[in-house]
Amino acid sequence: MVSSQKIAAGLARTLAHEVKNPLSGIKGSAQLLSSKWKDAFSTKFLKIIIDETDRLNSLVSKILTPPKKPNLEPFNIHSALERVHSLALAEQDKNFNLIRDYDPSIPEIEGDENLFIHAILNIVKNAMQAVDVEKEGSSITLSSRISYSQPINGKVFSTICQIDILDNGPGIPIDIQEQVFFPMMSTKDDGSGLGLSIAQDIIRIHGGSISFSSKPEKTVFSILLPMSAVQLKGVVNA
Repeated sequence: MVSSQKIAAGLARTLAHEVKNPLSGIKGSAQLLSSKWKDAFSTKFLKIIIDETDRLNSLVSKILTPPKKPNLEPFNIHSALERVHSLALAEQDKNFNLIRDYDPSIPEIEGDENLFIHAILNIVKNAMQAVDVEKEGSSITLSSRISYSQPINGKVFSTICQIDILDNGPGIPIDIQEQVFFPMMSTKDDGSGLGLSIAQDIIRIHGGSISFSSKPEKTVFSILLPMSAVQLKGVVNA
């Protein structure tokens, strides 16, 4: 596992270096188009291109610089989920429903919002590639809930923010389920196998955990994030 992680880290740095230069060209082109195309449709999608180019630039810079603590600031988890929802809809070329099932009472959490978007989007993209486009009713659900008395990395927390990404695809093959978070493990011919590994690292550095259960027509990736007493007090006082 250590050897695989070192290889994956080296590959990630190489890929980051290769994509950094084209990002400025993509952003510049989008900004030029946005100054000429003022209709609502063009404005919406050009803004997505510009915002996501900035986010990718930030992520690439973090990969190319020495590891450091995430930029911890209060943010609304549903703001991050909504960004993932918009990006997934913009990218989709398949016939499926992307459903939102949120608990609006969840308070702001401490974390790096850009990193959270990156982690959740990686999981959603995996689900998008897994769902059966020929099957009517194919769907992916993003849900948020408050959960109680669950363990995270061996320690039980009284109150937890739980984010589930559920799809009704064929499920993850049993023979690779123990390895899904390993770097460069992919069932797709063109997959890098880094998406779930990166998502796991991001969730862990925020003190959370990620796990999954999978069977035909029901695969669920669950992210658990501990809620602090300060965060919960803000809800009580609201």
